[in-house]
Amino acid sequence: MKKTISTTLLETPINLSFRGLESVVHALLLTLSILYLLEALPLLSVTSGGKVGPGNFPLGIACIAIALTSLLLVMSLSKRYGLHDSRMVTFDRALYVLFGAAIIIFIGSQLASLGAFFAPWIMATGIMFCCQERGLRLFVVPPCIGGAIYVLFVLALGVYFP
Repeated sequence: MKKTISTTLLETPINLSFRGLESVVHALLLTLSILYLLEALPLLSVTSGGKVGPGNFPLGIACIAIALTSLLLVMSLSKRYGLHDSRMVTFDRALYVLFGAAIIIFIGSQLASLGAFFAPWIMATGIMFCCQERGLRLFVVPPCIGGAIYVLFVLALGVYFP
């Protein structure tokens, strides 16, 4: 049986150096932490009076995240250039991974319009589909995830999305 071009393209493995991939992931996390810090700076509350308030908490989390990801990046770069490591990471279905990442980014950007119930449901369905999950679990698990997140955040904690 011949494989079609699209199936072959979807199943083409990509081999990457473990240390190189580790450094790239740490640099990406550091960039996201810095962006989080830039988003947290306008939230500083003048009326908090030195207490932990709505602006101080995200700022503290951002500073901790920047410090820890910077440490991870320095450690991965020092290991990368200090020792030769021949381990490779293989992504068997790279396009499925990229499609899953695109789903996460899209749902994250549409969270306010989709809501706390439908956004996790759609995101879980897309990611499970990319991981080649088929059958009844594809229709049962995502709504349960969406419902659990809605109950936890909206009903129990009173967190509403903008």
